[in-house]
Amino acid sequence: MELEEKVVKTIVERFPSLEEHIKVQRRQRIIIDSLVRKNFEQVFAFLTQEAGFTTFHLIIGVDDGDDLGFVYILSNADNIILMLKQSAPKSNPVIESVCDTFPNALWHERELVDLFGAVVENLPPGPTYPLPDGWPAGNYPLRKEWKVEYFDRETMTYNPPQEDANEEQSTNGGSK
Repeated sequence: MELEEKVVKTIVERFPSLEEHIKVQRRQRIIIDSLVRKNFEQVFAFLTQEAGFTTFHLIIGVDDGDDLGFVYILSNADNIILMLKQSAPKSNPVIESVCDTFPNALWHERELVDLFGAVVENLPPGPTYPLPDGWPAGNYPLRKEWKVEYFDRETMTYNPPQEDANEEQSTNGGSK
């Protein structure tokens, strides 16, 4: 049995509900479909504490429409790269920081806060990143509904047309 199949078998033995949600994409690549927070935290803890995925590479933020997705890229000593996705509704995009396990996740998590509006619980305090000082609160430039043409760089304000502003308020829970 190839290494990837052994890893998948180990994960599925511990989490049988993942059987239809995990696949070997190709040699040295495993993908686990999007999980809700509670399930993600359990699977993440297992992968990092018991299954040998001890190297963190990055977190990728994704706007999936009504939800935000967060793809965590991990690897093990056999150089198998595992992609584990967590999703959270845009209306309440709360995730838990992984900095306790991987301190090098800090700047990746700060990007999720600045660019997507994620609320990362237990994120160590510090500066925002990568948006500049004075960036208008509640503006997340990597969300699909945010339009660069409505941003005025000189005044650092976001000025969508009135009909777009009303639509944006309803999709962002009332914030601009």
